[in-house]
Amino acid sequence: MAIAPQLSPTDAMAPLFVDSLKQQFHTWFTQQQATTEEAADLVELPDTLSLQLARQLETLASPEGYCAPVKTSITEAIETWQTNLEAPNSFVLLGNPVEPLPKILSESIPRQTFPDLEILTPLACLQRPLHPRHISQQIQKALELYPQIDLSPGDRQDQPTVDQLEQRQTLVIIPCLEQCFLRCIGGWEGIETLRDITIQNRHCFWIMSCNHWAWDFLDFVGQISAYFSHVDTLPKLKGEMLQTWLEPIAQVVLPPPNVPEELPEDTAESDSPKGERLDDWQNLASQADGTGQIAANLWLQSLRIHQEQIEQHPNLQFDFDATDPHQQPLTLESVKPALPSLPSLASGDLYILHSVLIHGQISRAHLALSLGESRNRIQARIQWLLRQGVLRENQGALSIQAAHYIRLKSELANNNFFVGED
Repeated sequence: MAIAPQLSPTDAMAPLFVDSLKQQFHTWFTQQQATTEEAADLVELPDTLSLQLARQLETLASPEGYCAPVKTSITEAIETWQTNLEAPNSFVLLGNPVEPLPKILSESIPRQTFPDLEILTPLACLQRPLHPRHISQQIQKALELYPQIDLSPGDRQDQPTVDQLEQRQTLVIIPCLEQCFLRCIGGWEGIETLRDITIQNRHCFWIMSCNHWAWDFLDFVGQISAYFSHVDTLPKLKGEMLQTWLEPIAQVVLPPPNVPEELPEDTAESDSPKGERLDDWQNLASQADGTGQIAANLWLQSLRIHQEQIEQHPNLQFDFDATDPHQQPLTLESVKPALPSLPSLASGDLYILHSVLIHGQISRAHLALSLGESRNRIQARIQWLLRQGVLRENQGALSIQAAHYIRLKSELANNNFFVGED
């Protein structure tokens, strides 16, 4: 008589374990299939809708995550200058070339903290003249309109006195230091002129912004940091900061999070619908390396729309002035943001893009001068880079598309180009 083998507890549990795995796999497969079917209906935004959202992003005030710390730094620098005769009379804000530094700087000036200060912006609309050797003359001509600024030649050797502290009531804002030079022979005389005037006029406090690439170049050719020692850098934006900044648009275009009427008391913040949305913003901040414009571009590129909505609403528009932001005919979805891939760049393309990054914004004529090439030789490559979306053009000024900045910087560094220390 055969004796049936005894099953161990482990052997007895094996069929149950396999059945459990099968059930979990079936559930996962069903969920993935539903997600895939739903995603298949999502398409990229039509150009008209993408353009509307891009323009809406431009109307946003600068992120408070930028303005608050910059305002604090400027306030401390001004207070020190007004109470200490030997304190620096300048403040330089640095950031990367895709950030709108003049706008951030303007919105960070502590006007209410110093209501009695006179604020001058002599170079608000400065554009490099056709010939770079005329930049210095252009700067002097712009400053001549303000009697508060002494342009007489020579250095002042007078020892400052305590009484002169009361005369320190003038702020001079230089929104875009990059526009005061061109990387070519004799092209940074304007910076030298501005440097000498700043040192000479210690009764004025000079506030400037400049991108890292331009600043490092000017430090290499002219040791600019020895003259402007008080330098601050834009901080990195975190997910919560991006959420606060972009929420006015997000709450209009995205569906509201599914918030139950009552959440269990022991529900963790990260498990709540708001926490899930915050995870998306934190991921965006990580992808963008904490840079506002890169994050805004990646977020815009991550938005999708259902095909049926395009068919049902031929007039693709959002009403951002509506009383209830959720009463919109359209609803978008957001996929996981990712940095776009760079096209295959030739050696000449890298030189073009490197020069654009140093100058922030630059015309085609000045780009040719900075490269020592004729406009005809670089024109075709500029057009190709524009079509590829690596370059953008606004009123004749070329600049880098923000979403491509991170990978472009890495590509330039790998090819032994001088890159900015963001």
